[in-house]
Amino acid sequence: MLRGVVTNSTVTDVPGRCHDARVDTVEVVGEAEAVTAERETVESEIAAPVVRRTIPPVSEVEAELGAVDWQALQGAFGPADAFPPLVRAVVGPEGPERDEALDLLWQVVNHDGALYEASLPALRVLAAVVRDEGLAEEVRSGVALLLLTMGAAHLPGEPAEQVDLQLEVLLAAQELLPGLDAAFLGGPRTLQVALLAFQAVTGEATSFAGRAAIARLVASEDPLLAAIASLAFDLVSGAVPARGAVHRPGVLDEDIRELIEDYADLTDVTLAGMVVSETAFALVDRMLTAEE
Repeated sequence: MLRGVVTNSTVTDVPGRCHDARVDTVEVVGEAEAVTAERETVESEIAAPVVRRTIPPVSEVEAELGAVDWQALQGAFGPADAFPPLVRAVVGPEGPERDEALDLLWQVVNHDGALYEASLPALRVLAAVVRDEGLAEEVRSGVALLLLTMGAAHLPGEPAEQVDLQLEVLLAAQELLPGLDAAFLGGPRTLQVALLAFQAVTGEATSFAGRAAIARLVASEDPLLAAIASLAFDLVSGAVPARGAVHRPGVLDEDIRELIEDYADLTDVTLAGMVVSETAFALVDRMLTAEE
């Protein structure tokens, strides 16, 4: 056992004699052991593994939502602060709330074909939803159709006083297309149809591979899909669609025939974009209904 020693010296001065020095020694037992134990405790605490709290990753949709002050932007019915909760409901569990939120989402950023201040940043959020492979097909396709209507807002028939905003949204939509390449090339067929039309109305392909995929769809056994793919390929390639190709989808859809008659004076390029957009809606609806 280690011992601590404390020495206490007392000196007595006696006349005629040498100094009388008396030394008292007291042993302190256990002090060294206490120091050693304390050191071992500190060392064990230092050596103990650090438990780190796991923070769940933020989804791309949440990151895009969090990057914008939606309260400061105007939507169809005032401040666009309703947009984030609607998006979260759309990407949430299946049920009536999700379906209702998807319908309301259109009203916030593209009510009756009109665009709003919030429409521009909303494009990036909606594109993130389309890219999320974990979401249901009807969700991704429904949001892609909303992207389509926003990208097509520059076509005739939409509010003419919004020309500047329509151009901004169109340019932003074109910038988003490369990021949607994987969704177009590898997504379910309904999503492909919606993104096919989105490329057509913006006049840009997602990529070289995307343009090649459009060319392959021209040979589809579905005549409606083949027809709009043909128009889309011309539009993203900068070619002028043949007038016969523009009229082809109208053979199967009365609404398209009426659309062509109403806008017969438009150029083939502009009319082709409108035909592709309207036909894509009918085709996606038909496909989703057939799957139910």
